[in-house]
Amino acid sequence: MAQESLAPVAAITNLILGFITIAMSNRGDSKNSHKSFSALLIGWTFIFLAMYHTVEAILGQYYFETYPTAIDLGLFSYQGIVGADILVLILFGTDTALNILMLVMALHIPKDLGRGKLWNASIIATIAIYCILVPPIIFIGGFKIMALQEFIWVIVGVLWIHTYIRGIVLEHNTGENKYRSVSKASAILLIIWIGWQMVWWLSAFSFLNNEWFVSVLSSQVENPPVWWLFSVNFGWSIGAIAISVLFAGEVFRSVKRGMSVESWIVFGIFFIGFMNWIQDYLLLDAYYSCIEGQCEESSEIFELINYLTSGILIYLIKPLFLVYLMVQFKIVDTSSEQNRNLMRIMILLILLIVSSSIIELIQSLIPIPQMLSGSILAIGIVFFIGWEEKITSQFLSGGSEDDIESITGDGFEDSMLKNTSLVFSFVVFYIIIMAVIFANAGV
Repeated sequence: MAQESLAPVAAITNLILGFITIAMSNRGDSKNSHKSFSALLIGWTFIFLAMYHTVEAILGQYYFETYPTAIDLGLFSYQGIVGADILVLILFGTDTALNILMLVMALHIPKDLGRGKLWNASIIATIAIYCILVPPIIFIGGFKIMALQEFIWVIVGVLWIHTYIRGIVLEHNTGENKYRSVSKASAILLIIWIGWQMVWWLSAFSFLNNEWFVSVLSSQVENPPVWWLFSVNFGWSIGAIAISVLFAGEVFRSVKRGMSVESWIVFGIFFIGFMNWIQDYLLLDAYYSCIEGQCEESSEIFELINYLTSGILIYLIKPLFLVYLMVQFKIVDTSSEQNRNLMRIMILLILLIVSSSIIELIQSLIPIPQMLSGSILAIGIVFFIGWEEKITSQFLSGGSEDDIESITGDGFEDSMLKNTSLVFSFVVFYIIIMAVIFANAGV
């Protein structure tokens, strides 16, 4: 299926985007240390996403298909195959790192919630301690402990929802565009991190996803603990709440001040919720069969719907919006020629993954030969390369002064920025080493 094909493409794209972002974070004529730290967070987000999708692709190719939901809820178990167990443990460790990255980003973007050297040092120390302690606890105590991290989603959702509402209200009361920049950044960050959850908002409010949840529980060997049920329900509610707030906010703003690109994006995700609700309704028989102990395989059309909704938000929208965030709010300085060249490569990569997504979609709907789809992709790449300067100039021309000034916070010393990259580099190797040790130990 298309989603399986996109995993390796997303892995390579995120990896290159990560290296480019980290390189750009410390360059530029108008270096801002807070934005440099923000760029580092985004760059290492790309790196961990690349790790995640790489492992996901290898597991799908040689062992079994994985789903983000299964990782988040801790529904996996040890396979008894060392290679497969190593990969599964790396997935859990990588997801842990992404969760703490999300929280740290919520504490710093668009507004830094703390001040001083102690605050900044504490944040970096928290990342290190969390990534060192949590994976072994999950590996030893059971994968279901992973579900407790959904409280991080709730905290993150509350922080950005609060910032979004505040921006909308202040923009309406004062008429100043700078508050729109704050609400816009918060909305984009919410979509980046929990957008794939938002697409199930209608199923959540209509309790239709309970049928799916019961089918999941019926497939488990043991009944899950109460704390697990509470964590899952609490965590997965934040996606429905977030898109409802964003929809109401953008409707209000559209009536008062007109539509914006962000408004259309929010409305699109809100509409996708109806598609997923229809899917869940049509899959009721399959859910009931799981409850009865004989799970039916879902058809390809439902897999395609998942690809068109949550799949696109995971593989395509997340890297695309992260790049948009960096450019729109000038988190990286694009004024220097060196950074501009790197940004050109970054934009071409984004265009590549967009083209790949469209071609995979077409191939899912119309069974065309691989040779033909490859030729279409090659033609698209040649076209983009020929127009890359114009596309880059158009892309970099966005971003108002209000957008640029909306990302504010304490400055970071050069040594602290360097330590941040060292911490994340250590975390990457630590996760892999821990996975190898625990898998071979047969825990």
